[in-house]
Amino acid sequence: MDRDASLSWGRRVGFAAGDYACNLYWQSVSLFLLFFYTDAVGLPAATAGLIYMVASIWDGAIDPVIGAFADRTRTRFGRYRPYLLLGAVPLALTFCLLYYRPPFEGWGLAAWMLGGHMIFRSCYAMLSIPYTSLNARITRSSSERSTLAGLRMMFATLAGLTVALSTQPMAARFGAGDPARGYLAAAAVLALVATVIFPIVFLSTREPAEAAEQGPPMRMADYWRALRGNRAFWIVMAGIGSAVVCSTALGKSVLYYFKYYLHAEAAARTALSLGAASGLLIVPFWLVVTRFTGKRNAWLVATAWGLAGLAAFGIGEVRSPAVMIAFLLWMQIASLGLAMTFWSMLPDTVEYGEWVSGVRTESFVFGLGQFFLKVALGVGAGLFGLTLDLVGYRPNLEQSAETLEGMKTIMVAFPAAGLILGGVAMLFYPLRHGTHEAIVGELALRRPTVAEAG
Repeated sequence: MDRDASLSWGRRVGFAAGDYACNLYWQSVSLFLLFFYTDAVGLPAATAGLIYMVASIWDGAIDPVIGAFADRTRTRFGRYRPYLLLGAVPLALTFCLLYYRPPFEGWGLAAWMLGGHMIFRSCYAMLSIPYTSLNARITRSSSERSTLAGLRMMFATLAGLTVALSTQPMAARFGAGDPARGYLAAAAVLALVATVIFPIVFLSTREPAEAAEQGPPMRMADYWRALRGNRAFWIVMAGIGSAVVCSTALGKSVLYYFKYYLHAEAAARTALSLGAASGLLIVPFWLVVTRFTGKRNAWLVATAWGLAGLAAFGIGEVRSPAVMIAFLLWMQIASLGLAMTFWSMLPDTVEYGEWVSGVRTESFVFGLGQFFLKVALGVGAGLFGLTLDLVGYRPNLEQSAETLEGMKTIMVAFPAAGLILGGVAMLFYPLRHGTHEAIVGELALRRPTVAEAG
């Protein structure tokens, strides 16, 4: 397979559909799990945030190891595709475990929820790291990767819309007054849908011949040495690691803000659904911006857009669900711009690292990339839970004026700091418009063909 050639639309869509399956899990965890811990399970906010943070850091810590292991996998189906089949059912089962509330209380309950979360994260990493690594394996074209990133974001948007629209109604219908049981039933339905999709992704993708890339297995130390001089990778990690605090602190505040600040809990589902649906328009917009301005400039535009929205929200007084929804839609534009640019940039750092070191480390780059992403998400969730506790939050009770004001401060301060730091980091990104194409051309001259290797 010629990785520099354009992929057919069937292969593009078939590959990108994997993001719908992955994001049924990921969006559920991002939007509802912390709220499930506090308002359905009954855990204190600080404990819930700590569980989320520890599990996220664990997830991130094993990602590079899984990436290195997957990189050394050799089968007749390729390096990464078999994991789509082998990991689908364990991932579905552990997702249901994530939303199971056992008949425990106190530390026993907290320990169970932490254990279930860590097992789910392990299974998620075993499937998602090989899947995302296919981005760099099925094509070397930077523009093709932008197209794939856009399609993946569209499917992620559809998954977010599915989760936002269906979770609370399913929980209410199947729970019969028991929120924990309702969330478990909703998780089982989402897991079933995701499990059906992964075999389709497996059949739709192809990996290139291995002959030109075979060699002795790399040790973990070799991966680190190859990545050490990859400046593009480290800058992308600094940028996303800082900026992701925006989506973490703000995203996890939505259900709490509507329930306790606006006293309009039902409107939260509308906000989440409209935010997810808006991606169907926002993602194509960012795809066009990226093609005309370059990925680095698109990141900076998204940063400025997000900071403008946070400034307006911080200065104003939002007491209407409609105005709050409008603000969240504004911030969704910035969030999706950063997300799409990140997933478009990360595969390009593979070639940059190969150009600098002479060694190609696809899956390890994606594994380590997700390590930083998930640690940032976990730390953001942990800080959110801790600060929510510090400002006096108590689940299912009327909150004081001081607590409500503290919640608003959290929603502005964390995201603003993350956006600013991420934007500063991106000023130093070395792959400007056209640079990656030149690097790919130089690598093609260095690399032996399959016939020569044979």
